Amino acid sequence: MKKKTNSRKAIKKLIHNAGLALKNEFYLETSWIISTIIETRFKSIITRVEGKNPGNGYNLERCVKRVKYLMVKGDQPLLSREIGLPLVDAIRVWKNHRNKILNDMSEKHISKQRFATLAQEGIVLMQELNGSYKKFKSGWIKSIAPESHGQEVKTEDHEQNRNK
Repeated sequence: MKKKTNSRKAIKKLIHNAGLALKNEFYLETSWIISTIIETRFKSIITRVEGKNPGNGYNLERCVKRVKYLMVKGDQPLLSREIGLPLVDAIRVWKNHRNKILNDMSEKHISKQRFATLAQEGIVLMQELNGSYKKFKSGWIKSIAPESHGQEVKTEDHEQNRNK
């Protein structure tokens, strides 16, 4: 359980840092922090659904593709209902827009307004994903909870932490 607590604290700190970066008009940094938060949320979803952590090799692009695949496959109705394909598609469009801006930086000047728009759109998507993720996580926990009341939910992580 300690790892989940640390992850939660890390996400909260990243959200705080994104807010500070936006307040100080560091729009590119804001968009990278948002990308990290979204990637972390998607990795958590993949870990819950597939039962294994995708690891560091899964960047935002691969996470988006994998989550979309899990939805389209159709055996995860909770994922499809709470997260939804429109949100995943919107995140993919935002990510592609971010990458295009980064590629354009080497060839031409990028206006401050374009960076600001990218950061604002990213914050809206991140907030929507965070809300959807909380609903997904809550539904996921309820779906694996034991039928009898008062019993503790035992997962592999819980067992591993108890043995340490």
